[in-house]
Amino acid sequence: MKEVSNRPGRKPTRESLPVTRTLDRGLSVLQILAKTPGLSLSELSRVLGLSPSTTSRLLATLSERGFVAQENGTFRIGVEAFEVGLAYSKHMRLDQVASPIVQRFVHEIGDTVSLCILEGREVIYIDQYEGRSTARTVMQIGSRQPLYCTAAGKVMLAWLWEERVRDLLGEGELVRFTQHTLTTLDQVLQQLESVRKRGYATDLQELEDGVCCVAAPIRGRSGAVIGAISASAVEMRMTNERIEFLGPELSRVANEISHRLGWRSPHQGNRGHSEFTDVFSD
Repeated sequence: MKEVSNRPGRKPTRESLPVTRTLDRGLSVLQILAKTPGLSLSELSRVLGLSPSTTSRLLATLSERGFVAQENGTFRIGVEAFEVGLAYSKHMRLDQVASPIVQRFVHEIGDTVSLCILEGREVIYIDQYEGRSTARTVMQIGSRQPLYCTAAGKVMLAWLWEERVRDLLGEGELVRFTQHTLTTLDQVLQQLESVRKRGYATDLQELEDGVCCVAAPIRGRSGAVIGAISASAVEMRMTNERIEFLGPELSRVANEISHRLGWRSPHQGNRGHSEFTDVFSD
């Protein structure tokens, strides 16, 4: 048997590493569909160099897990592949890029500000900056909360397809946390429409009595919402005037973070350059 060299400094080749053939073929399907969506079974078989029956089995498994979607006899990347592709950007760069911007913002407004991402069917808080206000609200880093009753969660639901929102929230009655919690899917969908129009979301004591939040979306290079920035305060401090001030301000800060992550708004075009780029784009 031929000995494979693994000397320091030498990158292992594809041939030198153990490969699970079925997994390798499945990943090849995803790579092909990422570059050329809308291929038929016969076209995929030809590109892969596999029989239609083998290709069909691979597609069936990937479809079952949500990594591939079928439409009108052709195949494309599914929602799960999209979320996996965004995970690197969410965890590895968002807090690092946002930190100096958010710290400056917290100093200006005095309220507690959090960074959040979508994790499965919940919103997870990945970083937090406490304000100087005497009436502070604190959400533990790493804590998970429902999507439908948090401002950050609503922001990340608002720009998803309705089908995906229904999948994440389910069709049954939603758990009530306070008397202000939205408990039906129709109520949530109606509020998400308002979020898209305003550009920011609110949580008015929907998760916890006495605590209100305002959040705006953070986007990656492709324009997809990859996270949220949320400001929280006690109910007596979060007046209508305060919300009308915080909403646009959070959107401004969220856009600044998004631009550093590589996003360019439709009005901005291709002006400027950012060293940050997404690892996943449309």
